[in-house]
Amino acid sequence: MKVKRFIGPNMQQALRIVSRELGDDAVILSTKKVAEGFEVVAALDYQSDNQKSPSEVNRQLELQKELERARALQKDRQQAIARGETPAPVDLERDIRFDSGHRNAAMSPLAGYERPAVDIAAEPASIPTSKPASAARSDMANGMSAGVAAGMTSGAGIDSEAYGDMLERMKGELSDLKNWMVSHGGSAWDTGRPMTWQQSQLWQRCQDMGLEPVWSDRIVTSIEDHENLEQGWKQVLQQMASDVPIAKAGSLDKGGIFALVGPTGAGKTTTIGKLAARFVIHHGADSVALVSMDSYRVAAQDQLRSVARILGVQLHTAAPGDDLLAMVEQLYSKERKKLVLVDTAGLASQDPSFPVQLSMLKKACNRQGKGPRLRCLLTLPLTSQGRCLQENYEHYKDAGLAGCIFTKLDECFSLGPAMSIAALTRTPVVMVADGPHIPDDLHYPDAGKLVKLSEQMARMARTRWQATVSGRFGQQSGSQHGVQ
Repeated sequence: MKVKRFIGPNMQQALRIVSRELGDDAVILSTKKVAEGFEVVAALDYQSDNQKSPSEVNRQLELQKELERARALQKDRQQAIARGETPAPVDLERDIRFDSGHRNAAMSPLAGYERPAVDIAAEPASIPTSKPASAARSDMANGMSAGVAAGMTSGAGIDSEAYGDMLERMKGELSDLKNWMVSHGGSAWDTGRPMTWQQSQLWQRCQDMGLEPVWSDRIVTSIEDHENLEQGWKQVLQQMASDVPIAKAGSLDKGGIFALVGPTGAGKTTTIGKLAARFVIHHGADSVALVSMDSYRVAAQDQLRSVARILGVQLHTAAPGDDLLAMVEQLYSKERKKLVLVDTAGLASQDPSFPVQLSMLKKACNRQGKGPRLRCLLTLPLTSQGRCLQENYEHYKDAGLAGCIFTKLDECFSLGPAMSIAALTRTPVVMVADGPHIPDDLHYPDAGKLVKLSEQMARMARTRWQATVSGRFGQQSGSQHGVQ
């Protein structure tokens, strides 16, 4: 058995050194805090089961039986003491080492064992349990007499099968403990897959950016470990940028038929005004037509009607149950409109009118054959919670989403949830709106810039929150000590 002593600044670093020096089969014998940090004493047993001779195996089997009889004797002694009786003295040769005369002393695994001078039956052996490895040895020796425990810790008993089995069980428990320690910051939904220490740190940074845990897992597990954590983080950011699908710049400038869908207050009508204004500037007012499907709310069309009047473009209304496909075909093909924008109502999925509107959109989007086809763009307000954005995607995905538009970038503090939806569902990001001004605050996205901005938001939010918490706790501490 090879025993070495390792010292690290913390327990995680010490365990990493042990794993690097002795491998995954290393056994932790003891740990303690020292002046330099944490001291770990580890051992490595190179003896394999294939190297054991038949006689050695038989010897270890016999020893295991003797250990079991020793535990049974100790249990009987404890029961006798509990009943107020005086237990009979223990004789190793009579009660443990021999089995009704069927074996002789020469065949016993403890044949070379010499009884200690102390009274064996006086008290059971006590082995310290403050360390993990010592606890395992104490559990193995529980119920044994002092002589048997001494035999197990001596050179004659260290190769026994019982000790080997217990050692293997202890290795597994320590391995589980090590995996839990290094993956403590990992995914709570996938505890069976351990992470390295560096992966857990990168995973936590991804969570600070608001990324979905599934996407974070996929990214950090694809990155190789580096000696420098910051180098690994750069690779994570690069992987994020490559995972976010981005539509080709200028795709909406060519025209087409588009419907903006999403929740109430997502910015659909304002974004339609920006798109229409951009197109009017380059192609004229006669090339744009607007269609409103929002006839459910009072004065819902007033904003879009004001935009149409200012830009000088046509505005049409599609009532519930109307043939939306026929209407947009009339505008696009016969009236030669280059860009047709459809504004939908932000209805909740529980609203009775929601299935009607969704059916109209699906019919127009799933048109077969030649001719114009409506394409739906999901409007994702960056100020909404990640779970809300996921539900919005689930509600409208049956319509056949061709892409998504990020809105309210100027009001948000986390880009992670919206980027996660785009990356995991492979829904291209078509446009990004970062303000209320028409048509200036609308841009084609860049994945690298989005990721960089998301990281900056996470760092700033963390710094502000730490300062706030520190100030609050400082005030509480001052008040408790009478400082006003």
